[in-house]
Amino acid sequence: MALALEMLAPGFIVAAPALRDPNFDHAVVLLCMHGDEGAMGLVVNRPARITLGEIMRQMDLECRVGGSQPAMVGGPVGLENGLLLYEVDGIAGHTEVDGHGGVDGSGASGLRVAEQLCLSPDQALLREIGNGQGPSRYHIFIGHAGWAPQQLEQEIAQGAWIPTRLDLELIFSTPIEDRWERALGAEGVHPAQVGSFRPVN
Repeated sequence: MALALEMLAPGFIVAAPALRDPNFDHAVVLLCMHGDEGAMGLVVNRPARITLGEIMRQMDLECRVGGSQPAMVGGPVGLENGLLLYEVDGIAGHTEVDGHGGVDGSGASGLRVAEQLCLSPDQALLREIGNGQGPSRYHIFIGHAGWAPQQLEQEIAQGAWIPTRLDLELIFSTPIEDRWERALGAEGVHPAQVGSFRPVN
């Protein structure tokens, strides 16, 4: 059953098969924010042609672990910027909001997406990851996806997107190539059941 629009974030929106925008072909988007001012999310099934280790070397950061993990293309907006999405429980002792500038108690700036999920641009977290001291489950994203006020609601009404519930295992454990079908399957939807998307001009 589709989720109510006011409950979209945190959660996923899954691209309908007929959505032809090349930026979102068979995309699974983690919605991090959704409200009157629009929406912001990250495509969680689009690997980039660069690894975490390569990014860290470009930033002159040491990378002892996790260097082979591919970065993800989060969307077509802000491709010059990187964001780290990570599971809070992956950082020992950093599971509470402490009110001192950190979304997870670590002092890192960012956004608490969900109870156990945070988003941060902080390079200090990358340094910790490279030293094997940071969160154990994470992705680094290049760019993000964004929608103007009411734009996403209109696209959902047109059948471009199927809202589904948040599942951390889909983000961190499911193979990238399986995430689109897995996200649909979680709502009891088979790709063949999804109707065609016809944009309204």
